[in-house]
Amino acid sequence: MYQPEGGNSEAWGHIDKKKYKNTYDYVSKEYGVPGLEFGYKDFIPMFKAENWDPEKWAALFKEAGADFAGPVAIHHDGFAMWDSEKHEYNSGDMGPKRDITGEILAAVEKQGLKTFASFHYYTNWIYFNPGRTISPFKTDVNDPKYTGLYGSIKEINSAWDSGPMTEEFQQAWYDNVIEVIDKYAPDQLWFEIGFSDEGNIGESYIQDALAHYFNTAENLNKEVVVTRKDDDLPLSVSVLDIEAGELDAAQETVWQTDISMGMNHSWAYSIDAVSRPANMIIDEIVDRKSKNGVTLLSLAPKADGTLPPSQIESLKEIGKWMKINKEALHGAKPAAFVDGGTDQRVAGTIRFTQKDNFLYAIEIGNEIMEMEDAPKYKKSKAPKAPYKIPGVKALDGSEIMMLGSNTALPWKQKGQDIVIEKIPQRLPCDHAWTFKIPVNK
Repeated sequence: MYQPEGGNSEAWGHIDKKKYKNTYDYVSKEYGVPGLEFGYKDFIPMFKAENWDPEKWAALFKEAGADFAGPVAIHHDGFAMWDSEKHEYNSGDMGPKRDITGEILAAVEKQGLKTFASFHYYTNWIYFNPGRTISPFKTDVNDPKYTGLYGSIKEINSAWDSGPMTEEFQQAWYDNVIEVIDKYAPDQLWFEIGFSDEGNIGESYIQDALAHYFNTAENLNKEVVVTRKDDDLPLSVSVLDIEAGELDAAQETVWQTDISMGMNHSWAYSIDAVSRPANMIIDEIVDRKSKNGVTLLSLAPKADGTLPPSQIESLKEIGKWMKINKEALHGAKPAAFVDGGTDQRVAGTIRFTQKDNFLYAIEIGNEIMEMEDAPKYKKSKAPKAPYKIPGVKALDGSEIMMLGSNTALPWKQKGQDIVIEKIPQRLPCDHAWTFKIPVNK
């Protein structure tokens, strides 16, 4: 939902600290004393999305080379981003008075992409508990009138004490999930944590919701994906999702990372929602794919429905790269054989993928860095001849190409390594150059 520019909790580090002492001081001065004069509910009328164009967004995702896209259907705040008949606080009746989820999923599907919707609605009341402990009898979070947004009012021992989950809340969670499935049938459902811990969503609600999703998909003759965090669901029915994290080695099964585009790693818009360098994001996508990982990029729109210009430009830059190199990613797997059968996917700054009878050696030209080091990320170092691809044997007499160039590259086999003797004078892209190598008949 709406986040004041620079005022969300993730973005406190970017508020003018000479003017404001902390987030509480910021909200007090800009909007009114939190919970007494102004509450989270009062942001809803400010969230108008008046400049939002879902068709334009979907076209941008297509241009960026995405395979799937979609919205946060409901976050921890308890505001449903669809026109809901089940959930009181929703975007169809309040704020923009538009079916945000329905409109963007329809636009994404129109572009030929798979659709996605995420659910973060579990124990949402704990995010409002700090307000309850500050002034338990006066703040709006303790007004029964607003439990549809803030969640149940219950006795708590501390600000982050979740307390037991009520049957009422579990039923509300189930109703929300079922409504989105029935209205939109997204190709992927992404679930926040909240299944495996005792006292959270009950097993019967989870099983019934997933059964409904899979049965609906079967009736529609479509394949669907459920992602989960931690150990919330068995891998036999779900895909592991890691929030802003990585796996060190290639996996037999596909996994996914969700990560923000922004330099400050905020999931929401803030005054400095500047995109990380496009080559850093591309390198991460390539590195992840070499380990059988899929990347879910998070954008940070403003309340008016527009995206930060730098994030748009980064998506377009990623798209330029994808037009040339996506062949090495889409439908590819981690390299199953390099060096005559060993399990090698990484060699210095080279990452390997494999599809059909070809091995793809992708030179990212950088060492992967942590997100907080994004400002230090360097321009990609281009390959220069003689260029060695270690541990790879190509078929005798085969043509090795660089994707985006139609000229076969002269090469020789030197022991266990391939040596490219000449690199195209004009490189086809600015980052992550891909060598296509025949390795099997």
